[in-house]
Order: sequence, then structure tokens, then C-alpha cells
Amino acid sequence: MEKIAIIGGGIVGASAFYHLSKSGVDVTLFDRGDAGQATRHAAGIICPWLSKRRNKVWYELVKHSAAYYPVLSAELEKQVGMSGYKQVGTLVLRDSEAGARQLADLARERRREAPEIGEIKLLRPAEVQAHFPLVQSGFFGVLVSGGGRAEGAQIRSALLQAALQTGHAHYIEQEAHLAWEPGTRRLQLTTGGVLAGPFDKVIYAGGAWMAEELAHLGFTSDLVPQKGQILMVQTEERETDNWPVVLPPSSKSIVPFEAGMLMIGATHEKGQGFDLTPTKAAQDEILEAVRPFLADVEKLQLIQQSVGTRPYTSDFKPFIGQLGDLPLFVAGGLGASGLTTGPYVGRLLSEAILKTPHALDLQPFDPASYIRPHQ
Repeated sequence: MEKIAIIGGGIVGASAFYHLSKSGVDVTLFDRGDAGQATRHAAGIICPWLSKRRNKVWYELVKHSAAYYPVLSAELEKQVGMSGYKQVGTLVLRDSEAGARQLADLARERRREAPEIGEIKLLRPAEVQAHFPLVQSGFFGVLVSGGGRAEGAQIRSALLQAALQTGHAHYIEQEAHLAWEPGTRRLQLTTGGVLAGPFDKVIYAGGAWMAEELAHLGFTSDLVPQKGQILMVQTEERETDNWPVVLPPSSKSIVPFEAGMLMIGATHEKGQGFDLTPTKAAQDEILEAVRPFLADVEKLQLIQQSVGTRPYTSDFKPFIGQLGDLPLFVAGGLGASGLTTGPYVGRLLSEAILKTPHALDLQPFDPASYIRPHQ
């Protein structure tokens, strides 16, 4: 039986860990438990269908990823009693009825190929506030029932627990590195300077840290870190668990959880490297961005300000698959779509290793376009 190693325990690595172990593969996950891991801090909206990004390759990935969430969620709920995902619907705000109607038309058009969008409702201002009482008055909205919310840390935990229950999975909370076997082009894996394995194949899912790791192997990677900060706040409301997630006409989103907790964010900060320092500037940016849409912002109580590091490519497209003819499989550049796509990308990597058919053609995501040998 092949032995597979995974480096990186974020949402992609955890998903690959789960899917490989479920297939009966002997798989070991090495996770250093990095505080900056984006998955540990992320919560977001699973509703890619209304995006106006024109990149068709990206849209196919997020469309398949969103459709997979309810399937995976049901599996994890049955196996470990939690999934980190809840289908509460997505409320998209517009400041005019015409804008909302245009958006509803787009949703109906995309529902032809993505029936998981579910029911589409055009809402007038009073109806918007009935669904989400904290929205400022005067906004129209489009509510799609298929939208959901995801909590990164809980999804990751559920995937790890489910994998370990199979009896084929091994979790090691330790930093691991790749290297060439001396005098050869064969990969080996070390932990604490000591050889680990041997392993037949390796998945590297180290997120924004991939560029540094692959540089040691002689590769140049088109991958940069981006700092993201997000706020968890407490409202005076308490019955918020079934409220829809909200996408205002802004770069910031509003994700309700139970007992009056809202997660608001996030920032997209370039040139900050791996700095994990929470800043007042980011807090102000987030609150000011949602102030036109969210009533009584000044009454929100800040509970936590989280910081993570996302990986981006220069053209904002992800890469997924085998690196050349090496026994090395990688995924990166998921950026702000990481929470939406991560579980499905982990499944795709496991299918690539197992050479089983999958619904999405990985050729447009060839890592060779982003990872090249040093000249």
C-alpha cells in the first residue's frame, strides 16, 4: 500500500487527509500548528454564484466547491457530529430596486447550471430588515436559499477527527520539510532534521509558506502572502443563529453566528509578509466599511480581532495538481476563496493521487504555470 504524507494542516491539507484516509490510504499529516494559518481565523460566506468576477476557470472551481459543501457537511455530521457549515441563505444588498432586480436575474441565469443556488427572492427594504434586523433601512436585497456560512476552525477540526476515525490516518503536530535525497532527484521528508517516512507521494498544502519551502528545492513560485484581519463582535440581538449571511455592496461581509455574534471582515493587506499584529487601522477600516449597511455599529462590542495569512498568485488564479513528474502534489493561491474552495480542492488532490475520475478538469490549474525551476 502506498504511504502518503501531507505537509500543512489548513483546510486543504485537512480535507486531503480526510479523503485519502476514507479511501483506505495510509496517510500522515504533518502540521506545525501555525498561528497565522488562515483556516484557523476564517469564517465566511459560501455563495460564489453571484460574483461578478469574469474568470471562468475560477468560477467553475467555486461553483463545484459550493455544491460540495452540503454533501461533505452531511458526511461529517453523521461521522463526528459537526461540520462547521450551515445553510442559512445569503442576503445580497443593493441600494436600488433596479440593482436588486438585475442581481436576481443573474442568479436565475446561473441557477440553470447550479441548481444548488436554491430559491431566489427579491426583497423590498422592510423584507430585508425582517430577515436581518440590523441592516440599515432603505436597502433592497436578493435572498438565495442555497447560501451558507462556514467556520474554518470547526471545519478543519471535523475533517481531522473524521480522518483519524478511519484507522488509516496519522496526525503529527510537528514541522516538516522537503529536501532532495543527496545526489538524486528523489524527494525525502524531514522533521526536526530527522528523516521521516519513507513516503511514496507528498502533498504540500502549506499555504502562503509554500514559496519559501519550494525555494529550498530550487523552484521559483508565483505566490505571495496577504494579511487578512477579521472582527468578531457581539450585538444586542441574541437570536441570530439562523440569520442569513450578508453581502453588502462592499469588500466586507457580515456573518452571523449564534447568541448575537457577528464576524465582520476582512482586510486585504499587501506587502505585510507574515506579520500577525492586529491593528487599530484594520479595525477602523472594517467598521467604517460596514457602517453604511449595518445599524448601530457604535453599539457593537469587539470580542476578538483575528489575523491570518492568505496565499495569492499574481493573476489571482489558484493552482492544483501534480508538480511535473515529481511525486509531489500541490495546491495554492486560493486567496480569499480558500474557505469556499478548500474542502473541494483537498478532494481533488486526493483524487489526483489515487488517479480516480473527478468532475473538474485540472489542466487549467496546472502548477507548472506558477512553479518553475530556478534559471
